[in-house]
Order: sequence, then C-alpha cells, then structure tokens
Amino acid sequence: MTARRPSAGGARSGAAEAASAPRAARLVREAGQLRDGTPVRVRPLVAQDRDLLLAGFRALSRGSRRGRFLQGVSDAQYARMLPILLGTVDQRAHVALVLSADGRPIGVGRLRRFASDPEVADLAVTVADEWQGRGAGSVLARELLARAGDLREIETVVSADNRASLRMLARLGEMHSDCVDGDCEVVVRVGCAPVVAPADAA
Repeated sequence: MTARRPSAGGARSGAAEAASAPRAARLVREAGQLRDGTPVRVRPLVAQDRDLLLAGFRALSRGSRRGRFLQGVSDAQYARMLPILLGTVDQRAHVALVLSADGRPIGVGRLRRFASDPEVADLAVTVADEWQGRGAGSVLARELLARAGDLREIETVVSADNRASLRMLARLGEMHSDCVDGDCEVVVRVGCAPVVAPADAA
C-alpha cells in the first residue's frame, strides 16, 4: 500500500483557475445534517482557497495536525504543501471538497486515485477542532465517494490512536487494517457492508 503513488491529477491553466472560484460558488449544495442537527453545505475546493486552508490549519491543535499527517507539521511546512494540494485538484483523479456550517468552513476532504489503479484511492479529511465528534468527517467522506462514483477500494494510513478516523472508515464498507508501530494500513472495500457496525463516526 505504501508503495503506491496517488495520481497527480490534471494540470490546470491560469484561465481555468481564474474561472474556478465562481464555478465553485455555483456548485455549493446542501449535504444534510451533522449528528446534532446542524445543517451543512459542501462545495469543490478551488485554487483561491489557499488563504482559507492556511487559516484553518493554523487553528488546528497539535493533536489534530498529528492525526491528519501522522506527524507534527508546522505552519511553514503546510504552506509548502499547498501548491501540491491545490495545483493537482481536478475533481476527477483528485477530488477535494470544503464543508461549511453556520456560514463558515469547518472541514476539508480529499480523495486521490492511485495512478496504478484508478479504482483505488487514498482518502483523508480534516475537521476543525471545535466541530470534531459531530459527524463532519463522515459527511465529507460520503460526499467524496459520491463524486468518485466508481471506486472499488480505499487504501490509506491512519494512526492507531486516531479512533475517530478508523470508525469513519469502517462505516464506508468492509474494512481491514494492519497496525504496526502505531500506524495502521487500512483497506476499505467500498460498497460492502461493514464487518462490524462501529459506534459514533468522526
């Protein structure tokens, strides 16, 4: 699993990026409710979201950063990652979404297909600390899979102590995990019934 390389996605021209923000605004849609009844909306992530992502990352706790990246990541390190994230989103090979509640962004999710097998993808979500535990991660995962449409499996790596992410992934299908040295390599067969229905998801 770790030897796989996610697809880089399609190249984006300057004109395409300039047009992406208004197009994304038109594609905002209702995405249901969180477990506490809060309504949420989702839209595509676009290149103009750089400042939004930086602000959201700066507000994340150390634990949330480690849970997302499996290690501590500084603000400067994250800023250096952004061109790769934003520059490869094409909403096909690399799907990325922003989740909002109460008129402000509360989470970001992304799904990247593996170049060696486009029916398999890595999936990751990040939710603002104050919104964790309400099901925002599960909403993002559901929306990502709905847009992908033809996935067979999810393959990803999750910290063994990130129970919320493991529960979220278990809800997406039949999950198998192999945990070594604190990290779990996870495979989820999308569309298959979970082996064990977990308790609350992320």
